[in-house]
Amino acid sequence: MKFLKYEFTPTQWTAAKKKIELTMPDMDGGTETVYNPELVTAVVEIGKLCSEWSANEEGQQVCTKYAAKLSVDILWTAEPLGAWFAPYVVWPEPCGVHIFAGHEQDYATEYCLANPTAAYCQPPIEP
Repeated sequence: MKFLKYEFTPTQWTAAKKKIELTMPDMDGGTETVYNPELVTAVVEIGKLCSEWSANEEGQQVCTKYAAKLSVDILWTAEPLGAWFAPYVVWPEPCGVHIFAGHEQDYATEYCLANPTAAYCQPPIEP
């Protein structure tokens, strides 16, 4: 399994999402759209993350500006669809605002493969 994080414009996400979805019959004789289990185990559409914080009159932190792109986390069952998804991968230093419980190491592994010189990926120096 691979756990990767992405940022898309709403239009980009609509197009990319169709590549990992299936339309199946539902119990009522209609159809429903689901994520293809042969490709993905789980998808979390986080939405637009806060990019700027400020304190309100009571001193509480409030978001004053949101990112322009949608954040999406995908736990891939198979290899990611590189042609469609690779351009949108982002690497928040582990592990951002969301994690799939039990898959922290999956993200850390992918992060360090992509960012081998990052301080996070370097073993501590023994004194």
